[in-house]
Amino acid sequence: MSQHRKDLLVEVGQFVEQVYQMGVREVVLSPGSRVAPLALAFVRHPHIKTRTVSDERSAAFIALGIAQQTNSPVVIACTSGTAALDYAPAVAEAFYQRIPLIVLTADRPTEWIDQWDGQTIRQQNIFGGHVKKSFQMPVDLTHDEAKWYRRRIGAEALQKALDYPQGPIQINWPLREPFYPEEGEEFVYDSENAKAVKVIKSETYLDQDTWEEEILPIVQSVKKILIVAGQGQREDSIVESFNQLNIPVVSDIISNYGNATSAIIHQDVFLKAECIEALQPDVLITFGMSVISKNLKLFLRKNPPKYHIHLQEGGEVPDPFMALSTVVRSTPDAFFDQLSELEFDEEYLEEWKSADEKVKANRIDFFELLTFSELEVVNHLLSELPENSVLHLANSMSVRYANFLGLERDDVDVYANRGTSGIDGSTSTAIGHAISDPDRTHFLLTGDLAFFYDRNAFWNNYLPKNLKVVLLNNQGGVIFRMIDGPTRQPELEEYFETHQRTSAKFLAEEFQCKYWEANSREEFYFSYDSFLNELENVSIFEVFTDKNISKNTFKAFKREGLYSK
Repeated sequence: MSQHRKDLLVEVGQFVEQVYQMGVREVVLSPGSRVAPLALAFVRHPHIKTRTVSDERSAAFIALGIAQQTNSPVVIACTSGTAALDYAPAVAEAFYQRIPLIVLTADRPTEWIDQWDGQTIRQQNIFGGHVKKSFQMPVDLTHDEAKWYRRRIGAEALQKALDYPQGPIQINWPLREPFYPEEGEEFVYDSENAKAVKVIKSETYLDQDTWEEEILPIVQSVKKILIVAGQGQREDSIVESFNQLNIPVVSDIISNYGNATSAIIHQDVFLKAECIEALQPDVLITFGMSVISKNLKLFLRKNPPKYHIHLQEGGEVPDPFMALSTVVRSTPDAFFDQLSELEFDEEYLEEWKSADEKVKANRIDFFELLTFSELEVVNHLLSELPENSVLHLANSMSVRYANFLGLERDDVDVYANRGTSGIDGSTSTAIGHAISDPDRTHFLLTGDLAFFYDRNAFWNNYLPKNLKVVLLNNQGGVIFRMIDGPTRQPELEEYFETHQRTSAKFLAEEFQCKYWEANSREEFYFSYDSFLNELENVSIFEVFTDKNISKNTFKAFKREGLYSK
């Protein structure tokens, strides 16, 4: 065995053992030659689950879904060249959703960059500002200091990905041939010398003096306090605090707090920028990540609070409402636990609740008098979600429909790629979730453009039986008919909308998925239970709709629910 290959097998094996000890249990590989030593080392590790997905873009989104579902770092690894660039959409999504993707890009030795060598591009820092940090492994590992440097990079990279706020990192690893192990040569997994770094975390909360000096004077000096929950997963302790507070909690569907007794879930329907002095807050308290509701953002920018407090343990804090005044470095559960000990007047909560309840009342019989539309399909899906299920919402109209209707369940988890809001990986992300969570049924609500854009999500050997797809096919998308600007342009149909006549039926046949279709209200309701009860295959229910009818229904629903005083 050459000294180079001997050192490589030791260091690659030790790297894999190192990331295992620091929490990595899942790896999604995309095949290639340059990545072979890394791929083989992961595959041969006895405690790491590996999967192979050929399309790097889909592979990265599948890994993102696994990481989100398991709340653990996940490795993606690809060969050299343009393969790494295909990771970019998922890496950006992971960055803005704070998901710890470990992006491992195999590379050619540095001296061969820009020398017209095959599959060789500039891979260092290839993701720019959309990773927390980019690391470069040494190409030669013979010297003791090079080995120490390799081990230092492995530990530092995992720490960086897992430090709050979590996020993706890149490790670019130039690999010199020969790198395939010969017969009898093995990777070395030495747990005692892997040099994993243990990180001990402590709670982040406000001490009593700071609470009394900085927070109490603000919240006790006003009558109108509003809480806005951004994207995130529900914490029961926070729900308990909300249920003790007489404070409205504006909860987009992706915040997962719609089940709180003080939750407001229809803000996107009844709010408008010109409203509504009675709803304007004196104090705004926010936590979590982005919000879907454009109307909420416009309303708060037009009617800013006197104080805006954002709760976040660390990292940069955005200012989407143009009113940020205070950042509290506390966990939200600790802050709201302290806040719930105070008493607040119910009048402001009742004002918000009145507007929200009006929309709920209109929703009960709204669809009976109207032509079948996409909004009705979504309403039925949300109403019939089984207990302990998961809902995934694709961008663009799918997530908006669901947010307009809202969800008040404490046994359903909702996810969407709202870090960057792209249509390019929604199906792959849902598949990643479903394969790592086989005991729950996962539903994906998607439109035709998002679905067909990510059709390679089905091109792998891991399609989960517990995934059900509700596909709204209006043959080209309807969002540009909802926005005032495009609708006034004569080029709307040819250059904004994407007309297509594709059906998912042939895709379902190609990938052995169970398929249903509906062209009317009667067909939809007749087939829905059969779709719901299928347990042996990925299920796809394609509902063909008229985009103009869906547009008019959507606008009518909003018009009926507008706030008036």
